[in-house]
Amino acid sequence: MRYLKGYCLLLMASLAACSKSSTSTTYLGNWVKKRPQYRGVARSNAASFVIGNKAYVGTGYDGNDRLKDFWAYDVDQNMWTNVAPFDGPARSGAVGMAIGTKGYIGTGYDGINKLNDFYEYNPDANAWTRKADFGGTPRYGAVAFGLKDFGYIATGYDGNWQVDNWEYNPATNSWTQAQAMISGKRQDASAFVIGNKAYVCMGTANSTFITDFYVFDGDTKSWATLNSIDNVSDSSFDDSYNFKGSGAASFAIGGKGYIVSGTKGSLSSAVWEYNPQNDRWTQKTDFEGAARTGATGFNVKDRGFVVLGVSNNQPFDDMLEFYPNAEYNKND
Repeated sequence: MRYLKGYCLLLMASLAACSKSSTSTTYLGNWVKKRPQYRGVARSNAASFVIGNKAYVGTGYDGNDRLKDFWAYDVDQNMWTNVAPFDGPARSGAVGMAIGTKGYIGTGYDGINKLNDFYEYNPDANAWTRKADFGGTPRYGAVAFGLKDFGYIATGYDGNWQVDNWEYNPATNSWTQAQAMISGKRQDASAFVIGNKAYVCMGTANSTFITDFYVFDGDTKSWATLNSIDNVSDSSFDDSYNFKGSGAASFAIGGKGYIVSGTKGSLSSAVWEYNPQNDRWTQKTDFEGAARTGATGFNVKDRGFVVLGVSNNQPFDDMLEFYPNAEYNKND
């Protein structure tokens, strides 16, 4: 009898061990797929900006053509409407930002030429106006952000990878070279804004994913170095960091930044949350749409969305909303 009892205990321990090893890690956060599809054709590498309760998304590449149509998503009405088409040449890989009550689109690639033209959108007039050309070299794959009364375009690819940073003053319609990012030339990086600071990470150069991470302060107009997004320190906080890549969507809500999907050698569905209070990243529930690159992320009224993108030459027009503190629900 004692041998049978011992065998049962051994079997139970073995089953418990198997159960523990086969349990997948569960992360916090929930993606809601029941959001209206983008009304334009499916595409990737679009540009966007947010004014009030609306996100404006346009340009991009549908797999055959560069585009110039623009659509506005009204978060209160939960619907997309067509607005005036972009006034410049059709393009992909452009950047967008809002300064005050106006939106701005510039740079990009038209299929032949790298571009440096720059345009302002007035939502009251539903009209575009060409402004002073971008002060840097023509390029695509840059990042842009608005801080207080100024806009910024940094990094990108002009035939070489760039690390420069340019400030646009809408009051004078002029560009001034601002402090360049500390290091890490790159294209297809991700950026998000929290308060009056812009955070820039990820990207690629020389067939290598960039792992350094920087913050630009809109008050001091200077960059500071943050912890790397890779496992490079002797401390344990970054042991799980494995999200270096490019072409990820990004947005900030609730005082935290989010990096979604993108390519990391292969397409990834991973979602990571950045807390500026302690300079730490936490993995969240995976993106519930198809893994993709070249998607667009935006924040409207402190709600985070990801729309568009491409996977294996298949562009998307779906849009999902992320609730970072909700439990995962596969049925919504």
